[in-house]
Amino acid sequence: MTETHLIEIDKLRQHEEADPEHLKELTKEIASDKILKYTIVVDEKTNVILDGEHRYNALKNLGCKRIPVIYVDYNSPNIVVQTWRNNYHLTKRDVIEAALTGKRFPPKTSRHMIRNSDILSHISTIEKRVDIPLEVLRSELEFTVLKDIKTAMHVELTDALSAYAKFLATETVDTPLIVEEKTNILLDGYEAYQALELLSAEKAPVFKVNIEKIEIKKLNLQLGNLKKETVMKAALKGPKLPPKSFRILAESVRINVPIKELMPPKEQNRKMVKVYNNPLELLYEGWPTPLVRLTSLSTDKRSVWGKLEFYNPFSNSVKDRIGWAMINEALKNGALKEVLYEATSTNTGIALTSIANTLGVKARLYIPEAIQKVSDIYLEVLGAEVVRLPVGLTVEAISQVDSEAKANQATHLNQFENDANFKVHLKHTAKEVDEQLGSLGLKPSCIIGGLGTSGHMSAISHYFKSKYKNSVKIVGVQPAPNEVIPGIRRIETGMKWFHWAKFDKIIDVKQSEAIEAAIKIARKEGLLIGLSAGAVVHAFQKIAKDKGVYVLVLPDSGYKYAEQFQKHFANQKPKNRGRLSNLTA
Repeated sequence: MTETHLIEIDKLRQHEEADPEHLKELTKEIASDKILKYTIVVDEKTNVILDGEHRYNALKNLGCKRIPVIYVDYNSPNIVVQTWRNNYHLTKRDVIEAALTGKRFPPKTSRHMIRNSDILSHISTIEKRVDIPLEVLRSELEFTVLKDIKTAMHVELTDALSAYAKFLATETVDTPLIVEEKTNILLDGYEAYQALELLSAEKAPVFKVNIEKIEIKKLNLQLGNLKKETVMKAALKGPKLPPKSFRILAESVRINVPIKELMPPKEQNRKMVKVYNNPLELLYEGWPTPLVRLTSLSTDKRSVWGKLEFYNPFSNSVKDRIGWAMINEALKNGALKEVLYEATSTNTGIALTSIANTLGVKARLYIPEAIQKVSDIYLEVLGAEVVRLPVGLTVEAISQVDSEAKANQATHLNQFENDANFKVHLKHTAKEVDEQLGSLGLKPSCIIGGLGTSGHMSAISHYFKSKYKNSVKIVGVQPAPNEVIPGIRRIETGMKWFHWAKFDKIIDVKQSEAIEAAIKIARKEGLLIGLSAGAVVHAFQKIAKDKGVYVLVLPDSGYKYAEQFQKHFANQKPKNRGRLSNLTA
């Protein structure tokens, strides 16, 4: 599909003069309409105008700085130049020379045609109806701090992911935001705005307009009479409007801004002395979590890296990330109440309680009966109320938690459905792995991780598949049928984000295999990893090839799983316990 590019008007070259009378009438018409209805057609290599000379001149007369164009390859045999003048021969070379030398032809000299399926039509047939406000075309492209932009409506995360993937893959932002000049209220470009947030951009490319001089196009018919005041109020006071409620542009337009120009400057030696203003900074200012080469699994031709998520400070697990993200989102939306309820198998509960404590918020946590009892002790120390439920999986408690939270006017963040879970891993965890390997000149061949809520591995998959396509394999790990491994579960139990991403393989692991792999890592690498991390290591051992760069996402440490380790050792034959050969196996 032909795209509309919004380019600087001074970059264009005209090859023939405009008719003064026609130009006068057209300028008057465009000024009256307050919009430009159609694009013009331009050669992509020389910026020579092929059709739309009068619109170009009219916009210049009206003080416009940008113009929407359709680019074509003028050298293509499908584009033919003819002339309106009798007994006159005109070539493409003549057109280009006239534009580049400034020796323009009289008005209505050239007539450009385009061939489509052996039908020759005037080139204006490819022009798009865009209805772009003059207020936008008069605006300079600026770079505005992203956090200063105010939003008036929600965005569906799935709608923003395609823009995110495109920006990431091309390393270019091609969609401008349109904001109100005085208040920085976002009027158009919501998906791009969300994508820039996910990319951790510091600035956004914007066109600033006076809201009184443009028309807001209502997209949601259920909103009734959508006034400009309604949009302003939604952005400044809330509540926000539903997704896809309105926009300014009838057609998307493209710009070309390298992502690196929008990113914050990289801080050298950031927090090297490790001094933090508060415990929360210890979390997000402490990122990235370490990426360490696992020497016992690596060879000369194969490097295996562990992403040590147990370096997160509160739960010593990957769940600190989502606890922080979900609470942050609730605070931002005014949805965090005095008590929060959550179903958890331990780590999310510890993360949420710890972070909630810094805000003076209480926590009530619902834990499956079979989960290790030591969890209750940790949570009691933190001040959480623990409710044990007769369910096999944490996810089975969601409906009860939701019902009780509503009845008691508490906040239920719901880690299994809350998009802040997916977003924090897309914005941080995945990017960290890429940048950490990139600092060594490496790109992953395969990334392996467990599936619980599916948040972190789905986000990692979306990031790497967007940027590197299928050259990076993504492997998910789940418990084997009828097996229980804390923190991960089987796909058929339902995972919101799993279906948003592509997984190349799913590996089943038994609990005993996960424990044995964790013990091996402890005895070879000196790292006491948890059971879901052990499952990831075992999955690697099942699929590992002789060459490649592997990343194993290790979600937590092993300190919470003393009961499982104790039971495992108790089930071993006495003669195999305590032997030096067994300890170093």
